[in-house]
Amino acid sequence: MRTPLGSILMAIAAFCMSAVGPAQAQEFPSKPIFIVVGPGPDAVARLIGQKMTEDWGQQVLIDPQPAAGGMVASRNVAKAAADGYTLLLTTGSYSINEILRPQQSAKLMTDFAPVIEIASLPFVILVPSALPVKSLADLVQLARDKPGTINCASSGVGTTAHLGCVLLNSVARIDTVHVPYKGAGPVLTDLLAGRVQLTFAVPTAIEFVASGQLRALAVTGPKRLPTLPDIPTVAEAGFADLQFTSWNGMHVPAGTPPAIIARLNSEIAKICALPDFQKRLMELGFTPEGGTADEFGAFVKADLARWEKVVRETGVRLE
Repeated sequence: MRTPLGSILMAIAAFCMSAVGPAQAQEFPSKPIFIVVGPGPDAVARLIGQKMTEDWGQQVLIDPQPAAGGMVASRNVAKAAADGYTLLLTTGSYSINEILRPQQSAKLMTDFAPVIEIASLPFVILVPSALPVKSLADLVQLARDKPGTINCASSGVGTTAHLGCVLLNSVARIDTVHVPYKGAGPVLTDLLAGRVQLTFAVPTAIEFVASGQLRALAVTGPKRLPTLPDIPTVAEAGFADLQFTSWNGMHVPAGTPPAIIARLNSEIAKICALPDFQKRLMELGFTPEGGTADEFGAFVKADLARWEKVVRETGVRLE
């Protein structure tokens, strides 16, 4: 019985593809690599890129594309060749963008393949020292006693801090007023002046806690911060459903060969384990992470589900 020519050709093609994967990984990288950065600082990408350049002898270039909150960057990388030479530094902002702007955003779970989680970024709930509260429970009680009088500031509409304000209202059943700013700097200025009463800040703002100008009530991550060992997590403070973090990780276009993803994961994981790299991350407010590509993919899936639930249950929209 003769085998159709089409079936023979398909079998040959499949064999060739399976053989090319390991060969590509052995040759990779053979030319410069680009790490595209959307929203936020590019410090993490530059740290990673410098180490990769030193290890591989190929230039790793940082390509900032901050327009439209990172949506331009994500769309450009999603359309790039799936060969491991174009990476996207992803952050928690991409999860929120995808939920709030579903028609405008490239999709993390379908347009990209996960490589590795580099670091997580918990937030610190800060209030002015003059505000008469000593704990998160005190803040919630004050907000219940005086609904609509506590202003919760964020660095902009659709940011993680904005969703933190929304989530706090939902979890604690209170009515704080969201006040968006253009960036974190103006938020801290008005918080220090007492013009707003609350914000979710990245850990680098704790210098104002040390000086006594601001008071930290809780940390939104699963663990206490080494720099704030006396400040409880939101779970320890009695508000476990308020737990969340932002994050930094690396993605590549969907369809990138698994062998190349594995090589990228191995290299970046090695960098993430370096003591000097971890020290610098912590100075920037991050908690070093790591793990496999599959673990990162599962983490991103859960992060998307978390914010989709918040948006669905609270009805929050872009103002």
